[in-house]
Amino acid sequence: MERYKALTGFELSGCAVRRRNMISFWGQNSDNPDPLEIRPTRVFFYFPDKPEEKRWAFREPAQTRGFRGCAVTIPEERWVFVADDGLVYTIGGGVDAFEEPIASRPFFFFSNVKRVSGRAHAVGPCRKVFVRESPDEWRQLEAGLFPQGVQTNHDYSGFSDIDGFSESDLYACGGRGDLWHFDGRLWEQVDIPTNDNLWRLCCASNGIVYVVTGSRQILMGRDQRWTLVSQDLTDQQLESIVAFQGKVIVSTESVLYEMVGDKLQFASLGDMPAMRSCSFLSAEDGILVVAGSRDACCFDGTKWSVIIPSTP
Repeated sequence: MERYKALTGFELSGCAVRRRNMISFWGQNSDNPDPLEIRPTRVFFYFPDKPEEKRWAFREPAQTRGFRGCAVTIPEERWVFVADDGLVYTIGGGVDAFEEPIASRPFFFFSNVKRVSGRAHAVGPCRKVFVRESPDEWRQLEAGLFPQGVQTNHDYSGFSDIDGFSESDLYACGGRGDLWHFDGRLWEQVDIPTNDNLWRLCCASNGIVYVVTGSRQILMGRDQRWTLVSQDLTDQQLESIVAFQGKVIVSTESVLYEMVGDKLQFASLGDMPAMRSCSFLSAEDGILVVAGSRDACCFDGTKWSVIIPSTP
């Protein structure tokens, strides 16, 4: 259909909710599927409250290897997108421009960016953590990450995700069992019962931190008390994890699950529309957005709405 024309030839690789009436998706041209190659990248904006013919907009800001984003409220309300190499693109409030890269060093690589307490926090290998203080200004949070006299094997360390209960109560994970806590001054490594690769994490409203591992397990806990939860529901990779209306939702490529106590169960979210894939999750302002590579839908706690219809 005409309103989805801009999506043609692009595979989605993420989604974010700014408000329930302002949702973004991003993806790259699928003609060349090699993730190591630079490809055209588009950001799509969906406004469900607008008339149907005005619900979609898009930008094609750059050619990148990877791209991910979040919605921030501090120091101003914006969309902030970060490419693998630290290129920063912002849009909103009359701004549509590139900012200075996060870091000038060319070997810095970024694996995710997420809003915590209103600000964008970007993480990457070699235990890189940066917080966006203002346009063109990112501050590195590194105190304690490399203790004096301790040799770090960068092949087994580094961050793939970050989340927090506040800016002085952050968790970052990645590498082989590389989980750290930040108290607003220093990072401290967390002793956990696994040396598995850590992939995604979520700081939930129940005060518990949930971490998805590469072997399809869930690590849950806080501070220095942690439990490793095994599951036999799926042999697919656990892709995303978010907190939504008191639930903790986990996605694979094809199914949604939720954590109930210390068990992984099929998600109790009503009759979800059929989707070809559902790898990417975002929850904010009372809604859950689920996206696959070519389709998307939204749940408000009561009913589902199709955003991008699934096609054969």
